[in-house]
Amino acid sequence: MSLSIQNRTIEFQQCVSTYDKINKKQHKQATSNNHNTSPPKKSHFSQQASLIAKDISHVTELLSKLAILAKRKPIFDDKPIEIGELTYVIKQEIFKIETNIQNLQKYLKGDTSVTIDSQTTQFSKNVLTLLNSKMKNVSGEFKNVLEIRQKNEIINKNRTENFLSSVSASRSSNNQSPLVDNTNLSLSNLNENPFLASSPPEQLPFDPDADPDSSVPYSNGNGGEYLSLPSQTQQMLLMEEQQYGNQQYLQSRNRAVESIESTINEVGNLFQQLATMVTEQGEQIQRIDANVEDINMNISGAQRELLKYYAHITSNRWLFLKIFGVLIVFFFIWVLVS
Repeated sequence: MSLSIQNRTIEFQQCVSTYDKINKKQHKQATSNNHNTSPPKKSHFSQQASLIAKDISHVTELLSKLAILAKRKPIFDDKPIEIGELTYVIKQEIFKIETNIQNLQKYLKGDTSVTIDSQTTQFSKNVLTLLNSKMKNVSGEFKNVLEIRQKNEIINKNRTENFLSSVSASRSSNNQSPLVDNTNLSLSNLNENPFLASSPPEQLPFDPDADPDSSVPYSNGNGGEYLSLPSQTQQMLLMEEQQYGNQQYLQSRNRAVESIESTINEVGNLFQQLATMVTEQGEQIQRIDANVEDINMNISGAQRELLKYYAHITSNRWLFLKIFGVLIVFFFIWVLVS
């Protein structure tokens, strides 16, 4: 038996080429599908809205920190510098967010590509309304925190004033005590004594048991008075220094209260602006609702008119058949006569 060998290389090459072509087509289809299913790019409106939402969340975090610091009531651990910095930062962020919302609203009014699609326009207006409501809530919370801070400042100020008044009252009572009266009486007696008032310090009787350092302080350098109370003068100086420090503290507290009041007024103005923006958005939504209701009424009226016309046509159908039959009869008669 002889075996016949066939050369099938050409067939193999053809199969490989067809297989390569099929793979290339499938790869092209897969890449085109991937390009088609890729997520669309965000519009300018959505990007700005997401940035505003992030800023609002950041301001909310800062506002929570400020609320924790403002609700603290200790006098000496008050941290006014940190509170002032947070207040300034939050105020600037609120003004920034407000300007961004206004710019976004202007962009929405001037963008013609958005106004073509009614659903996109409604969605954009809903997003603006949501951002305005969130900003209104944040401004209201900021105003409440500042009011709490102002109340705490007033309470601390009243406490300090009460403390200073009690200290001054105790000081006046000490000045009117019998010990001070006896001391003043002894000083007057020494001044009235001619021997002690006119004698120089070197003619005073010598006391061997006395302290050599304590013999000189009896003279204050005036030549006629040799009795003084250094402890009382030191107490007076300490009281004056303490009173001066308390006055500085009260002045700083007054400045802090004034700054908080000015910030509250600014936030109130901002709150009014946000309220006007929200009312404008509400009026636009009410107009859209009214237009939708008018459209529904017009559609229902057109439907009723169509039903009436259909009923009228159905009632006149037999009349049309009679006319058509009469015309056919006349046509046959005319054909027969001709």
